[in-house]
Amino acid sequence: MRTFFFTQNSERSPAYNLAVEESIGVNLVSSGYGAGLRIWKNPFSIVLGLSEKAGDTILPEIVRKFQKTNPFLKNDGADPTESQNKNEDSANGQKIFDRKNPSIVRRASGGGTVVHHPEENLNFTFFVSLDVKPELYKVKESYDYFLELVKRTLAEQTLDATFRGKSDLAVIEAGLEKKISGNAQFRKKGAVVHHGTLILKPSLIERVAGLLKHPPEEPEYRKNRKHSDFVTSLPADFSSAKFGQDLSHVFAESLGLSRMDTERDLRFSKTVLREAKRLFTEKYSRMDFIFRD
Repeated sequence: MRTFFFTQNSERSPAYNLAVEESIGVNLVSSGYGAGLRIWKNPFSIVLGLSEKAGDTILPEIVRKFQKTNPFLKNDGADPTESQNKNEDSANGQKIFDRKNPSIVRRASGGGTVVHHPEENLNFTFFVSLDVKPELYKVKESYDYFLELVKRTLAEQTLDATFRGKSDLAVIEAGLEKKISGNAQFRKKGAVVHHGTLILKPSLIERVAGLLKHPPEEPEYRKNRKHSDFVTSLPADFSSAKFGQDLSHVFAESLGLSRMDTERDLRFSKTVLREAKRLFTEKYSRMDFIFRD
């Protein structure tokens, strides 16, 4: 089985990052891959679920400011599997996103609105062909499978997480269940794409409280708690690098493999980039997609 594993540390516009993610899902099966894993970070951004309305989840002054400045509509066209840091503002001579104020973007999956920050959270995405694991076609079974992989990986750093709600992982802190990871999925051309985020620093929780409203829907275990009382960050000694490597090993094991392939496939990269550029232009960078009703 052909697989891939890469870590993306370089900064790209949030809209382009989401276009890359959908492009990988669209091209996974047709390019001969059975599975893949992406560990990545996003610039400061607010990421809407596919069906959410910005006005329902984001504070109105944040929406107005973004719509007025619209800072990031620039596609760098870089290789999504490239892991070297680059100063793209300098390379392109143009601002691709605002480092101080959040971009607002919309992803291909459902679920709630989240906040990303390059120093304060970590994102992970699984890609699996449904030919390889047809049982993942069922939504509950697929969430159980992917969340178990993350749970097992967190246990490698002595973190005891449990499944909560439809798609959360939580830990016990001061006697309360607190969310550390939210997850969502979409399916494209015979592949399931599952992505999630981990909160690395308490400062992200403070940002969330200043950007988002209380969500219109919440899991039962939240019990109407405000953001600062409902979510928590991982310990200060948590290693993102170890998490990525451990997750790739756990994922490979679940697929009956000894490891995930880390060799770059230039043909696959070019295919993904070509589709990502189209998706960026026609979908993810468009204000009518981001702020659709």
